[in-house]
Amino acid sequence: MFSFSLGRVALCAPEHSAAQDDELAGLPQDLPEVVGTSGDQFRDSFTRLCLYLVLTTGEASGERSDDTVVIGTEYGNTAALARLQRDAAAKGRLLSAQYFPNATSSSASAFVNLRIGSTGRNMTVNAGPLTPVTVLWQALSALDRGRSGTSRVLIGDVYAPEAVLDAGLDTPDAPCTSGVVHAALLHGDDFTAEFAFGADDTAPGTPLRAVRRRAAAAAAGAAREPAPDAEPAVFADRNGAFAAHHFMGVLKELRPAEQAVLECRAPDGRHATVTVTRRPANSTDGRTW
Repeated sequence: MFSFSLGRVALCAPEHSAAQDDELAGLPQDLPEVVGTSGDQFRDSFTRLCLYLVLTTGEASGERSDDTVVIGTEYGNTAALARLQRDAAAKGRLLSAQYFPNATSSSASAFVNLRIGSTGRNMTVNAGPLTPVTVLWQALSALDRGRSGTSRVLIGDVYAPEAVLDAGLDTPDAPCTSGVVHAALLHGDDFTAEFAFGADDTAPGTPLRAVRRRAAAAAAGAAREPAPDAEPAVFADRNGAFAAHHFMGVLKELRPAEQAVLECRAPDGRHATVTVTRRPANSTDGRTW
């Protein structure tokens, strides 16, 4: 069981089409002013969007910190890698080495760490449709071990045509909508989180992700008839950013002893769940900071 508090949460979902040749199309208009343009030849839209979200939350001081940065993405810098391969095919041995330094799947987390002066853990996680829950587990593990006071979480994708084709191999009916969510998880005892991972037979049509809010009586295991849970919000999109953003919003609305559940399922039956409970104000059980 993990304890934590929740800082600011922000979602950016640009009107971006994977068919567009211009990677900047649809991104926030003030992105060049916020992120800057130095080194843009080495950054793709996903990296720029991660930087934009971190720098516009009002929490990035620019001073060194022990923050952990966990980026959860299935396709991350696929656009940069695909462009590199297309250029290599066209230019052959004339392709300059300057194209290579940051065209890797984890370059976004490196750029974020360097920009905010973070010296904590830095990782990029790809767990397919289970990515949102896996990222939260990694981020809260860093807080639990005392390695960082803040875990910055970035979840999402900006889809290149190659990413859409790949996603369609196992989820042909799932739309691929570009978007990234950023959240700051902090040392604190406002919430507790429990995780569960497993595998079973998945019924056809099962949504990739669902968010449920459980009433306080049910969460506390009271003897009286529990209040009914709210209808779950289901998310069919391949991108986990939207389910994660909704889940964070539900957390902020929880009353003491209420719970929020984020469940992710993969087409092969693997599933991952995080259950977060709002602590009562006078709670002394469990781990606190």
